[in-house]
Amino acid sequence: MADLEESDYSGSESEEEEESSDDEQHERPLKEARKDATYDTTGMHEKLEEIGWPDSLDWIQTCSITVPLTGNTVDVNDDLVREMAFYTQALEGAKEAYVKLQELGIPFLRPSDYYAEMVKTDTHMLKIKDKLLQDKSKIEETDERRKAREAKKYSKEVQAETLKERAKRKKQDIESVKKWRKVRQKSGHAEGDDGPPPIEFNDRSGNPMGARGGRGGRGGRGGGRDGPSKSRQLRDAKYGSGGRKRGMKKNDAYSSAEDGKLSSSFQGKGRGRGRGGSRGRGSSRGRGRGRG
Repeated sequence: MADLEESDYSGSESEEEEESSDDEQHERPLKEARKDATYDTTGMHEKLEEIGWPDSLDWIQTCSITVPLTGNTVDVNDDLVREMAFYTQALEGAKEAYVKLQELGIPFLRPSDYYAEMVKTDTHMLKIKDKLLQDKSKIEETDERRKAREAKKYSKEVQAETLKERAKRKKQDIESVKKWRKVRQKSGHAEGDDGPPPIEFNDRSGNPMGARGGRGGRGGRGGGRDGPSKSRQLRDAKYGSGGRKRGMKKNDAYSSAEDGKLSSSFQGKGRGRGRGGSRGRGSSRGRGRGRG
């Protein structure tokens, strides 16, 4: 058993050494060409002539254009100069091919009513459209949520400012009342004498509270500081000033005396004989007929 383990261990070590040596060979750069490599230039040219187009073919069969470079030598390390040379060479080749096609009378321009099938199918384009619409809707929803958050934040700020303004106004009113009380005490007014304050406190609407004249209703009962108006006093004297009316004149000395007067005044007054009802009318009719 121990011999087997030693042999396995030695075998694994040898494999690792072989792998490391192979890696070193692959990583080692080749300073000179391999001796077994073959460069058969003549054979390569012969094979190219076999598979190449013959010179007897018409130009339309190959449509190949060769444009020689003009001007100075192009620096391949200069990106701008190199790309400009490519562009100029392609443009000159397109011009030459255009002239040759016109000379041969071969149509090469696409007609105006030509329907070319797109590389991507309609199904694929519909998928792309749906994807774009979905992305657009997501962007719009994100914008709406952002606007809602901003509006909520702004409303909270406005509410906080409103509450702060209310607290400030309340504090000012309390300070004004305290100041008015101090002024009254210094001027010698009694504590129970609650007259109208000389300071006009403003309500929420901006109108002075002292100028509103109390509650005032449909009949103008407020009337300001001078009391109810003249018309209001006349109506109160005639109809009363509100409250419960039924049963107020019962069970007192005045009502009892009135009831005695009414009962005595109605004594002896009953239903008179007068003309009577149908009997009187009937008897008179009978008498009249007998006379006739």
